[in-house]
Amino acid sequence: MDDSGAILCQVSCLKDMLDRVNEEIEENIQTTREIESEVVKCSEIESGLILRESELMKMKCASEFEVNGLIQVATIASTSVEALEKELSCLRIKREETLKRMTHKRNVNIALNLKYHVYCYYGVLGE
Repeated sequence: MDDSGAILCQVSCLKDMLDRVNEEIEENIQTTREIESEVVKCSEIESGLILRESELMKMKCASEFEVNGLIQVATIASTSVEALEKELSCLRIKREETLKRMTHKRNVNIALNLKYHVYCYYGVLGE
């Protein structure tokens, strides 16, 4: 009987140990489920972030394209302004030269008119 009592005691101890192992297994399974749930949440967040990154990259590329276009337009505009400034400078010089020629011709004409009037005046008086 002692043997059967010892066996029963040993079986009881083994059952208790088995119950504890089963509880630990259940706890580990629950922890694993929680971890898997967190992994799924992280995967969803990561997918959202990847999508957002893709959208931002598209926006960045579009902005770079726009900036490059604006730089080209600014360069062309700057070149055009320089050409127009040179042309304007040439036109101003031509205007000044034209004004000088006109002034000279006017002065010559005035001098000739004065000579003519003097000639007419003295020519009439001299007769």
